Amino acid sequence: MVAAAVGVPAAAAGRVPAGATTGDPAITAAFKVERVARWAREAGRMERERAAGPFVPIVGPVDFGTAENAFGAPRPGHVHAGQDMFAKPGTPEVAATGGIVDEAGSDGSEGNYVYLYDPKRDRTYVYMHMIEPAKVRTGERVHAGQLLGGVGCTGSCWGDHLHFEVRDGRGYEGEARDPMPLLRQWRSLDRPR
Repeated sequence: MVAAAVGVPAAAAGRVPAGATTGDPAITAAFKVERVARWAREAGRMERERAAGPFVPIVGPVDFGTAENAFGAPRPGHVHAGQDMFAKPGTPEVAATGGIVDEAGSDGSEGNYVYLYDPKRDRTYVYMHMIEPAKVRTGERVHAGQLLGGVGCTGSCWGDHLHFEVRDGRGYEGEARDPMPLLRQWRSLDRPR
């Protein structure tokens, strides 16, 4: 206990002992030390949470385009299942959270892609159209903010952008959710971590 470390009896740190007065300097010191220790623990917890993400999946400034780039926008034969995020070609794309690379590869419509499973939130984050094959492999564990690849226009796309999806559960089969409410809450990074 912090109070014992500074020479204050441990009993004084938890409660006022019988017969002690509220003006007792040892008791006052113990309560102040305990309060500072509690603040320090809370600050440490908050910093760990900030370091763990979630983060906006593109480093630096992002343009979200127009209504046609938003989740739910009509497409021939389906609706848009993600949010397009525009940035310069090669701009780093990072892991929104820590997790497991559920799949990484290349495909005719998705281009170079990564599916990142977040077991803590039971979600899969989908990254499509990367400029080059992903920097990570299927099955690899990644940390929040880790470099996954760069913004590009591979597969079926027009203009360099990240097509970003949020899906329930593990893998691509879960229901797609609108990413914008999350993206508005997440912190942007100025470089990969």
